[in-house]
Amino acid sequence: MWKCRILLALGAAALLPAAVPGTSPQDPVDAARFILVGDTGTGDERARTVAAQIRRTAEAARVSHVFLLGDNVYERGEARFIAGKFLDVYRGVLSLGVRIHAALGNHDVVPCEEAGRRPVPRDETAYALSSECEVDAHLATPEFGYRDGFRYYSIEIPGSRSPEEPLAEVFVLDSNTLGKDDTKIEDGTDEPQLRWIAEALRASRARWKVVAMHGTMYTPTRCQWLGFICRDDDEVLRSELEPIFIEHGVDAVFQGHQHLYARLRPQRGIRYFVTGAGGKKPDSARDDARTVRREDRGAFNHFVYVQVTEHRFGYCAIDAEGEIRDRGSFGRGDPADGEFDGEPCSP
Repeated sequence: MWKCRILLALGAAALLPAAVPGTSPQDPVDAARFILVGDTGTGDERARTVAAQIRRTAEAARVSHVFLLGDNVYERGEARFIAGKFLDVYRGVLSLGVRIHAALGNHDVVPCEEAGRRPVPRDETAYALSSECEVDAHLATPEFGYRDGFRYYSIEIPGSRSPEEPLAEVFVLDSNTLGKDDTKIEDGTDEPQLRWIAEALRASRARWKVVAMHGTMYTPTRCQWLGFICRDDDEVLRSELEPIFIEHGVDAVFQGHQHLYARLRPQRGIRYFVTGAGGKKPDSARDDARTVRREDRGAFNHFVYVQVTEHRFGYCAIDAEGEIRDRGSFGRGDPADGEFDGEPCSP
């Protein structure tokens, strides 16, 4: 019933036109263009302002995909709020034909417990569904873009001039069931998900391999309540995923959860970004030797635009007013990042 109500109320079919941006034959460079943004699900003015700027950027830059990094429906993932906190907010982005694909955040499943099934299922039956745990509504909402209704999946993004070959592949994970400080799995971990990501990365044909998830493997510390409550790296999550990422050539990892922007220096050859202020009031990051220092401490609402070509991975952080707050690019094996002056990231 919940799905019918959402679809009837919003006319969701009208939100999914056939046109797909990012494939112009006049494009002077063969590129894949996509956006990543986390912690969007407040439905408030901050979230709407960021979404409006995403729409302007997506239209100007011919973005094909937007990836949501979790906490898509605050505070407890209630199905009745999917309309007001996601669909209404991102209606303008969807109207362009941009494809949205989401990862589950901790707030999307905060009332959920695991179902106790082994091996852990890939679909909603990993969780004990109830009137409070409505993760099934998330996975079944087509605009969230969970591929085949799975909690974790990958999306190939072709170049604008070579649609038959993927320039990038984005691997979307459900970090809630992996080994982490607040894991939903009481005993062990989500072994099927770990096997899947290793095999999917190994089999990928893409030039660039990108991971999108909510949990933070590498992040600067941010504190609340006068410094009494702090959040930083999840070392358990890192111990599970980092060896897989290194072995199978992940280039960049985009994480949410922290309500700020941060770019870390390469960690064992991989770039890590934190982009978790797509709706929530932004927090400040503490100085961290691993993190590129910022005078603003990452405390601004934003999203990250990515443009990849065969040889370069370019990115820029764009705030809610359209200002470029950070930008750079790197090639395979580069020890440090260089400049990126592609649209819309020109100085």
